[in-house]
Amino acid sequence: MQQPLNQQSGWTQVHSPAQNARQTGSVPPPAQLDPAYEAPFQPPVYGAPEGWQGAPYQQHPGNTSDQAAQQGAARERQPEADPLSGEPAPQRDTQNPGKPGYHVPRTGVIARKKRSGTPYIVLAILLLGVGAFAAIRYFAPQEAVYGYVSAGTLSSRYAGQALIVRDETVFTQEGVSQIDYTANEGEPVNRATIICTVYTSGFNTRELTTLKKYRDQIKEYHKTLISSTGAAKDARLTTLDTQVKDQARSTRTMIQEGKGNLINQENLLTLALQQRQSYLRQKYPDDQKLSRLYDDENTQLQRISSWTKQYAANSDGIVSFYTDGYEPSLNLSTYRDFSPAAVRNMINGQVPSNPAATRNTVSIYRLVKDGSWAVLMLCSDPDWTPINGQTYKLLIESFENTVVDATVESFTRSGGELLVRLLVPNASVQDVLYIRSCSVQLGENVDSLTIPTRALYSQMGQTGVVIVDEYGNNYFVPVSVISTQGDITHIIPKNAGYLYEGMIVKLF
Repeated sequence: MQQPLNQQSGWTQVHSPAQNARQTGSVPPPAQLDPAYEAPFQPPVYGAPEGWQGAPYQQHPGNTSDQAAQQGAARERQPEADPLSGEPAPQRDTQNPGKPGYHVPRTGVIARKKRSGTPYIVLAILLLGVGAFAAIRYFAPQEAVYGYVSAGTLSSRYAGQALIVRDETVFTQEGVSQIDYTANEGEPVNRATIICTVYTSGFNTRELTTLKKYRDQIKEYHKTLISSTGAAKDARLTTLDTQVKDQARSTRTMIQEGKGNLINQENLLTLALQQRQSYLRQKYPDDQKLSRLYDDENTQLQRISSWTKQYAANSDGIVSFYTDGYEPSLNLSTYRDFSPAAVRNMINGQVPSNPAATRNTVSIYRLVKDGSWAVLMLCSDPDWTPINGQTYKLLIESFENTVVDATVESFTRSGGELLVRLLVPNASVQDVLYIRSCSVQLGENVDSLTIPTRALYSQMGQTGVVIVDEYGNNYFVPVSVISTQGDITHIIPKNAGYLYEGMIVKLF
């Protein structure tokens, strides 16, 4: 007879109570632990050489319920895990809580919380990486670096002191007592233009007073003759009088307002007066008294002319009545003969001697030809070597800076100084009409080629560059270094045609 399945398996079927059933009766007392397990748990001793020094764990014989109770007690003694680090939380000592920031580890020894060593490890790895990269870059072979040849312009500037040399002629006169100027200062004049009247030493100013007396008498007698005509008015004379008054009124207005060309207006007024005087001289030809007065005026003019001399321009130019004494010896005909020492003396104010001048000689005026002038420059850089025939930009420092093109004619080195002779063609002399000694700057614009400074290479005592052609071949080209400005160097090839813009050069 077959036994039930529960008997064959050794299991005893237990009927579960109903889900809604309630326990009835008295509650049994809590289970009692064996005295051996009621003793407090002894913590291990930290640092013992044999390892665990606590009380050995003894398995108490008994039923499974006792084992479950023991495991539950052990779980109660285990600390909960830290939610951040995942490590078990330290046990708390209720009798000796310790200082804030400290905890009691499982070893039972109070210790400060350890810092992580991860940042130091990362920093050490980075340092090792940088050192390895530098070593590889230093010892490993590198690929060649290249640059290019470019076109450039190099500007150089040389400063110094200079003398202005003009194409001018000074006119002199001995025994001068008075000068009446007809031309205006700085005015361009043509050939045969009256410039001034010079009175010699034998002239007396009383002669001019006598002349003025005769002219005043003529003027008063004209008024008498005009008023004697009565109602008969002269239309021509009225017109001439109106012209004189209009020009006089315009001159007065121009002086008050300060606008317009006063020199031109003065010429118009003088012309109107001369026309009126000429008409009056012709109007009364039969009047004997007027004729006698005119004769007295002419006689006095002839007397005065015996002590006077009129000067007229012998060529076209610019007239000036200011001289400095350098003109007879320093001009376009003589400036090439001066040495650096002589130029230095003239810059310091020593006027060159003029053998033709006498004690009583007076400079009347100078006539300056326009179109070209010259400069004698003492350069502050005596080691500079100018190029004859080369044109530079010349800056003349004065009240108004003047910039002109100047060409080097010649230069001389002597006594540790460099004298450069410059010619300024096709330039107005008006800008330097009153300048003799000045400071100048000479600018030089040189067309050159530029390369990276690292492209310079020395081979067999020559400086040059190594060019790379389209096939990768290297060629050494000697060059002349003009100037180095940081990473850029201005050069000129010693052999024309071997170096030009766009070529590839090797860098070293």
